[in-house]
Amino acid sequence: MKIAPFAALAAASSLAACVPYVGATGEPVPESEIEPYSSWPSELEGRTIDIVTEDGIGNRVNFQPGGQMEILVTRRGPVVEGVWGFEGEDTLCVAFAPRGEECWPYEPMVVGETQTVTSNRGQTLQVTMIDN
Repeated sequence: MKIAPFAALAAASSLAACVPYVGATGEPVPESEIEPYSSWPSELEGRTIDIVTEDGIGNRVNFQPGGQMEILVTRRGPVVEGVWGFEGEDTLCVAFAPRGEECWPYEPMVVGETQTVTSNRGQTLQVTMIDN
């Protein structure tokens, strides 16, 4: 299985301190198991997604190129930073403090269309791509 959700951190860590990427299990992940950025679906890079939880809580998430992500909790802030990437071809994973890693099934998105997705933690979200 190939993983990519923390590839951006892995690159930064290995460049800065020559420390291997460590996966969710705490074990080092071989570089050959990390998907290259070029294999990630391009429709998410630089895009902003509106996300609404079952409780009606809404956030905006920007999936920046290179695996970085920003979550705008309210219009005035704060901004929560994290990372995103893909596990295989059809699973989108994000990670940010204090929540940690969470993954959802992924299908290509179209601006303005809402999808309902349920994470590996049982969280159901309404997600809508808001820009193109």
